[in-house]
Amino acid sequence: MSKTCLVIMITQEELQQKYATLSTDKLMEIIENKSSYTELAITVAIQELSSREVSEDDVKNYKDKQNEKLNIFVKRNIVDDLNLLQKNLFFIFWIPLLTFAFKRNFVEDGYLLKLKQANYYSWAGFISFMFIGTVPAFLEINLSDYLTIAIWIACFIPAYLLDEFFNRRKQIKKMQNLFVENQPEDMGSN
Repeated sequence: MSKTCLVIMITQEELQQKYATLSTDKLMEIIENKSSYTELAITVAIQELSSREVSEDDVKNYKDKQNEKLNIFVKRNIVDDLNLLQKNLFFIFWIPLLTFAFKRNFVEDGYLLKLKQANYYSWAGFISFMFIGTVPAFLEINLSDYLTIAIWIACFIPAYLLDEFFNRRKQIKKMQNLFVENQPEDMGSN
């Protein structure tokens, strides 16, 4: 079966009518994100902004809002990570049924770093639990329940160190690269 692609052509007049209803901030956002829009869309957005009497204060307010959005994004994806207690809880209570609500809240609130860390510690806890539960039995070593639990909890330390020194740095570098790619050209020359 062949797939057909439906292409919808929007005329300049239709675009002008639509853009006349958009806020000034939305029009500035279209112009700022040129790679996401067609040349026609950018041209119509510039024309619409030109027809409105946009003051320097409007532009400054827009830039301030964008900076605030960026600060929130950076805070939620680089700065705000799980605290030590939360990391321990996700490590110990790795069962998805127990952690689903917390992870869902991270998604809804836009805390991607916390979500990634929660998943990481859940997986680390599960893998450690399985390792401690199977390896001694395979090697025919009889460990007491307390020693097994102590070893499992001690496995948190290497998981924590790996997170701090590898995962976290990788995440920060990824965000820095994203920031550099999305940085407006006029800011890059400063």
